[in-house]
Amino acid sequence: MIRLSAPPVSVLPQDVRHFSELVCTLGTEGFPGALLAYLGQWVDCQHFSVVRMAGKRPQLLAVGTRHQDTGLVLRCGQAYIERYYRHDPLFEPLRAAPGQIGHLLAQDIRFLPYREAIYLRHGMIERLSSLYLDEQERPVLFNLYRHRDQGFFSERELQMCEALSPALLQLLRGHMALIGLNRVKDHDQQLLLHCPDLTAQELKICSRLLRGMTHAGVAADLGIKESTVKTFRNRAFERLGINFRSQLFALFTAGG
Repeated sequence: MIRLSAPPVSVLPQDVRHFSELVCTLGTEGFPGALLAYLGQWVDCQHFSVVRMAGKRPQLLAVGTRHQDTGLVLRCGQAYIERYYRHDPLFEPLRAAPGQIGHLLAQDIRFLPYREAIYLRHGMIERLSSLYLDEQERPVLFNLYRHRDQGFFSERELQMCEALSPALLQLLRGHMALIGLNRVKDHDQQLLLHCPDLTAQELKICSRLLRGMTHAGVAADLGIKESTVKTFRNRAFERLGINFRSQLFALFTAGG
């Protein structure tokens, strides 16, 4: 007998229900809140940030907060990627051992302007971090923060973070990949608005260039020669009325 039924979410135990809700938000704006709610069963933290450490300056990929000052974690994250990432004592050890958990107290930060601007000024006393490498081998740093009014992480919370870390990093990897796919779709749509005559191959190449990939990276991704990438790039640029990659970025920004 063939039968259709709606998923009976209400019968799930609370911890399983939280996990189900978290997975269902992957790639959406609801993921940060769902992640903090899920972690809240075992680890009490008010903020998290995700930073990709690549290029001339790191990129702040995602933040989440349950703090009454909803902009605090974003301000701190921006200050970190603009000025203080060079003084982060956790980054180099974690890059050498992806998947490990790094534990930092505010008092461990030797560079006083960094400690003052991000931790002391905002009452943050502790951070837990872990790191994975994305599909282009770029390090992505995941950070959880603790405030003074919460006290320090308990030994049980630290143990739970260590145990959950492999699964959390995989969830983050999936979330960021889905966000990337959505951005690719946005790129394709915007490019076609500028020039409906772009071929499928030209669209693929321009979209990857907009994602910051090199010509060699595009060639490897599409399984073609680098010279072929440049040929299709030149054809696409001619259709778009541009000559340089910088103009491609400007064109996309102007259209979005």
